Amino acid sequence: MKSMTNERITTRVSIESKELLEKAAALAGYASINSFIANTMISEAKRLITQEHFLVLSKSDALAFVNALDAPVKSNSRFLNAARKHKETVNNENYPI
Repeated sequence: MKSMTNERITTRVSIESKELLEKAAALAGYASINSFIANTMISEAKRLITQEHFLVLSKSDALAFVNALDAPVKSNSRFLNAARKHKETVNNENYPI
């Protein structure tokens, strides 16, 4: 069985910051300021990583979209048949003006 070890992270904060963190930890129902800080920072780290991943994908998708718009149109028989069928349908329908 794999043994679990806990790593320690330490930081120094002002008295005002510590009081603020203690109040927030109590309001959130945490037993200690350390558990509040650890859980909050892990949640924030996950959010930031997810956000960065989303932004990278969005930039990639936007670039792919722009490249697709810049690429010359490739018409195949299925596209031409669909366009012809659409044109016939639109021309045969009576739209009130």
